[in-house]
Amino acid sequence: MIKVALFFLLPIICFSQVKTLRGTISSETDVFLESANVIARPLQDKAGVRFAITDNKGRYLLELDKNIDYEIVASYIGFKDELLVLKSNSDMTTYNFKLQSSGEKLKEIVIKHEYKAIEIKKDTITFNVKSFANGNERKMKEILEKLPGVEVDKNGTVTVQGKKVTQMLVEGKAFFGGGSKLAVENIPADALEKIEVIDNFNEVGFMKKVSDSEDLAMNVKLKEEKKKFVFGDLEGGLGVGVDKSNLLHSGLFYYAPKLNISFIGDVNNIGKSTFTYSDLRRFTGGTSNYIIKKKTSNDLLYELTKDNVDVVENKSQFEALNISYNFSAKFNVSVYSIFSKVLTETKNIIQNEYLENNDQTFENKIEINNDRNTLNITNLKLDYMPDKNQKWLYNGQFQLGVNNLNGVLNSSTITNSNVFKTISNTDNKSFKQYLEWHKNYSMSHIQTFAIHQFYEDIKPQNQWLTDKPFLMGVLPLEKDMMYNIEQLKQLKRNTIDAVFKHYWIINNHNHLYLNIGNTFETSNFETSEKQLLSDNTINDFINAGFGNKTRYQFADVYGGLECKFKIRKWANKVGLYYHWYNSKTEQLSGNYNFSRKIVLPQWNSEFEFNQSEKITFNYKLETNFSEVPSLSDGFTLQKYNLVYKGNASLENGKFHSFNVFYNKMNLYKGLWLNVFSNYTKRTSIIRNEVIVNGINQYNSPFLGNDPETSILLNGSVAKKIYRFELKLNANLNWLSYYQKLNNVVTLNERNAQNLGLTFRTVYKEWPNFNLRYEKGFSHFSGLTISNYKSDAINGNFDITFFKFWSYKLEYQNLKNINSNNQSNFYEITNTSLRYQKKNSPFGFELICNNLFNIQQKNSYSFSDYVISQQSAYILPRVLMFSMGYKI
Repeated sequence: MIKVALFFLLPIICFSQVKTLRGTISSETDVFLESANVIARPLQDKAGVRFAITDNKGRYLLELDKNIDYEIVASYIGFKDELLVLKSNSDMTTYNFKLQSSGEKLKEIVIKHEYKAIEIKKDTITFNVKSFANGNERKMKEILEKLPGVEVDKNGTVTVQGKKVTQMLVEGKAFFGGGSKLAVENIPADALEKIEVIDNFNEVGFMKKVSDSEDLAMNVKLKEEKKKFVFGDLEGGLGVGVDKSNLLHSGLFYYAPKLNISFIGDVNNIGKSTFTYSDLRRFTGGTSNYIIKKKTSNDLLYELTKDNVDVVENKSQFEALNISYNFSAKFNVSVYSIFSKVLTETKNIIQNEYLENNDQTFENKIEINNDRNTLNITNLKLDYMPDKNQKWLYNGQFQLGVNNLNGVLNSSTITNSNVFKTISNTDNKSFKQYLEWHKNYSMSHIQTFAIHQFYEDIKPQNQWLTDKPFLMGVLPLEKDMMYNIEQLKQLKRNTIDAVFKHYWIINNHNHLYLNIGNTFETSNFETSEKQLLSDNTINDFINAGFGNKTRYQFADVYGGLECKFKIRKWANKVGLYYHWYNSKTEQLSGNYNFSRKIVLPQWNSEFEFNQSEKITFNYKLETNFSEVPSLSDGFTLQKYNLVYKGNASLENGKFHSFNVFYNKMNLYKGLWLNVFSNYTKRTSIIRNEVIVNGINQYNSPFLGNDPETSILLNGSVAKKIYRFELKLNANLNWLSYYQKLNNVVTLNERNAQNLGLTFRTVYKEWPNFNLRYEKGFSHFSGLTISNYKSDAINGNFDITFFKFWSYKLEYQNLKNINSNNQSNFYEITNTSLRYQKKNSPFGFELICNNLFNIQQKNSYSFSDYVISQQSAYILPRVLMFSMGYKI
């Protein structure tokens, strides 16, 4: 541990001498110019370009190498450049530029790329990659980590000034549906020319002034020599010695004015996930941004995208192909198809404490699962723009998923023990399509029409086998030598959404928007549970209240009016929506109809102090409705110790949501500040009523009026100090709600705090070094009081030496302490050594994951009535030699 810490601290001693030049840039009339550029070009080859951008007070700060002569240029659109030559022997520390007007109103100015390290234009920030890269980066991720205000987490999620990038583009076109991980981990660093960050992104140009998009897009501009040329890389690796690990990866790209092709392939058994859950959510979205619809979730998606290192064994296969073709300037076709297959074996040891009102039961559980998940998604998108004032978009997507699980579960308490063999097979088919039409009639009137259709068919089949009875008193079991329970489920859902929007731009400061829409859903849900007896007879549980056959219809007809107005730097949008909800549920126990009319207000407000500082406020009164399984009032077996019963009379929940977001970037002070807070107050809540008897549980939803309150606060502040960056972040969560357990209502309170401190280098000529410490606190108060604390250290170090060698080290450890002052600890270290000559296409790498061969990870968690301690077995040490080829 001490050796690792000392090794991380090596770059701190690598100081070089610098001198600072600061001052202001103003116009000839003494008006300070915000976002003006100051570029210092060295007059010797041994130094790099330095740059700065002025803040809202026109201030700049340049850090220059000593003993170097510089040519410093200040520039601003509409003004003449001013040149300053600063000699190395000069004592000058302050210089104020005063720019003269060019006398021309320029729409655009073109400056050589080395003079524009960062350019800010309204809602677009452009980074010149050459100004931040040192030439040793391999992938786009390593470039992004060096851009000020940009962060990339371990899952490939990109944030800029605290806001998540939701659309990833290459040359202005969506890269595999817009997901970020495939881009940042596969696009070669040496192919990048510029990175554009576009706030309030909208793919329909003339809609941007009225749509108020929340999307943040990142557009990758490629070097000219990478266009009309196949580029990318191939990599293959094999385990060293007795290690049977393997890796085969390819990322191939072709970009031309008319045809773009991208292919990514990956086969490995080292737990590496090629794309994330958020990426796959985007792939499986296939929904118009103008449609408001009920959200659905699918656990299969998560299984296919999580990092599979917390497993005993893992094998994964992934292929993705993206083709885009411009038939003309008006018509574009884009197709992508992805295929993923993941085979895992997991082993978990769990100790559960089940809480009742005045008692508790302890359970020791061992789970071993073999899981096989397969998924295919094919997506077609048509983009047709017959003229500059009209655009048509069509998107169609087909998805096929299969999940097969075989597992063994050993559950033991003081009074009983059972061993279950579990078998689960799930088929998931879906088809989504939407059509959008946008029309710009004049400078004052714009219209949008969108229609979306979604069909899905999910068929889970589950089986539990054990030699002892379980859920006694709930399941109507007949005595047998082996208890074999079979469950069949099927959910078919078809939804159609349509919306019409008219935008009236009264003037530059006042807009009026009309919205009319409808959502119609039809669902069929069936379940059955049976005991397959040894004498080949069947014990159907239907007579004991099990089984469902439900037909559900839901309609939401709504109309809304939004008024958008701006007072100087303060922009507001106030909306009022009228909804008429109707639903009909038909099932074995009878029919139930529901109708309600609700008025839902909303308010969005934004104040922009300057181009680098703004605050945003949002308020909404929202409703939520249950899915058809929650409305089906027959019993359903969920797990070996859990039975669920829906509630046909459920109506809608209702809640108020407030959030505030503040962000500030000051390059003069090297400061980045982001704060987000959210307050939610639920007045009508759909929660589960829980009955606990030992380890057995019975859940049923109900609509309650007891209030529920949640508060979320997270923020970060980063400060550049010399050639380093120091960042402090905090995440605070508090939740208060009422839980009905064994017919007793209890007030529960949860709170969690996480504080993090990060220290990293931000100088491209130094080794990449990042060290983070995080302290966590979690507390639960209800039937009992539980809490745990955590201490985590994460670090990585990347250095290039002897020109062609690069070494990487990644280290993490976590320590947890629970309420009884019991603690557990684990640490994971991954390292690699790579050799590649600068102009050689071949690279060689020695990789070692889980260097100390840690066997398991330990953690604590708690819920309303269960306190758990988990031990998850993880992949053993991986020692691999790989060879890469850059095309």
